[in-house]
Order: sequence, then structure tokens, then C-alpha cells
Amino acid sequence: MSAATAPRVLRRAAAMLRRERSLWPWALVPFALNLAAFALAAGVFIAKLGAIAAPLERFLTVPEPTAWYGYLVAAPLWLLAALVRALLLAAFGLALYFGFTVVGGVIAAPFLDVLSERVERLATGRELAQTRGVTATLRRAARSAVEEGKRVAFFLAVQGALLGLGLVPGMQPVAAVASLAASALFMPLDYTGFALDRRGVRFAARRRWILGHALEMLSFGGFALALYAVPGLSFVCLPWLVTAGTLLALEVGTPGGSG
Repeated sequence: MSAATAPRVLRRAAAMLRRERSLWPWALVPFALNLAAFALAAGVFIAKLGAIAAPLERFLTVPEPTAWYGYLVAAPLWLLAALVRALLLAAFGLALYFGFTVVGGVIAAPFLDVLSERVERLATGRELAQTRGVTATLRRAARSAVEEGKRVAFFLAVQGALLGLGLVPGMQPVAAVASLAASALFMPLDYTGFALDRRGVRFAARRRWILGHALEMLSFGGFALALYAVPGLSFVCLPWLVTAGTLLALEVGTPGGSG
């Protein structure tokens, strides 16, 4: 295994999604749900922009100078106020986008679980245990949403702790690097999660498995993180990453088995 494992499974996943039409419905539903979440986030941001910007305008207002030389001080302050205002609004927009994307991902989890199962069936040629009956199907859907929620909660807890570390003077570079590494490792933890859920792998075993294959996981996570850095692109590629994550789990070998 090597860092080349991640690009290989990503190429295989793209080819499989393009070739296997039986996967398309299970890929399109999560895409539509996350597209709706993104549109809702944008709508809320636009609707609340005035209410958010008003207090910032009051707080960052620089008085008009009474003499010409006052502009020498006021002009840099105006530029600084505009920069701070733009950064705060961008931070709010990103937080809103991330929040709605997380919710959309949790809602889409049952469909992504079925997508992952069908990808595994196609990749291995084995018939997996089928969920029968409405009750069993609903139970499985609820389990998928709950497990996805747990993974997101774990990620937020880790990032919250690193944010606290970043408030300690001098620790900001350490916190920034650690946050980036944690984000990169969370991506394979999340996208291989559906395959590991079906095997009943405990969360502690998953963490050890991720760290035990750090090179492959960081390669996969770095690519996924680059997609997340482009607003709106992550949910477009969500089915692709789940497909690739399932293939990654099978190729690396899941905890307690060979895949």
C-alpha cells in the first residue's frame, strides 16, 4: 500500500459511477439533498445579511475627519474596517454553509449507505445480506443517520479542542497544522464509515485502522479536503467520495477482516 492507493480508488470510483447506471439513483438523491441544503444556506445568508451587517457597520464606523490631515488616519482605518467586515461576513457565510452541509449529509446518509452497499456488491461480486421489510429498512436508515451524526460530532469536538489550543499564545501554528491533519484524517473516517458500519466495527477500532494506514488515508483525505475548500463542490462530489471510500476500505482491508 502507498499514497498511490487513494488516486487509484478515486479513478475506479469515477469509472464505476459513470458505467453502472444502477448506482445513479442512489448518487443523485444525496446530490439533490445537499444542493437543497446549499441553496437554503445561501437563502438564509442573503435574507439575514442586512441584520448581520448593521451591527458591524455601527461597531466599525470611523468618524468623518474635520480637517484634511485627519484623512491620513481615517483612510487606513476605513480600509481596515472594510477588511474586518468582509472577513466576519465571510466567516459567518462559511459557518452557515458548513452547518447546512453537515445537516444535508446526515439526512442523505441512508441513501449513501445503500450506494456504498451496491458499490461493494459490484466490486466484490458477492451478494450482501439484504434488508427486508419496511421496519428493517427504516431501522437501517435511522442507524445510518445516527452513525453519520456521531462521526460529525466527533469531528466537531476535535476541532473545538484545537480551536481552544489556538487561543493559547504561541500555539496558533501548532493548532492550525493539527486542525488540517485532523480534517484530512476525518475524510476517510467518514467516507469509509458506511462499509465499516455494515461490519459493526467499533469506533475505537476505526481510529486505530485509520492511523495504521496513515499514508493512504492522508492522501485520500487531502484530496477530499481540497474539494471541501471549494464551496458547493463538496456535495457535487459526495457520491463519488462515498464510492471511493468504500473501495478504499475494501482495498486496504477493513478492521477484523480482509474486506
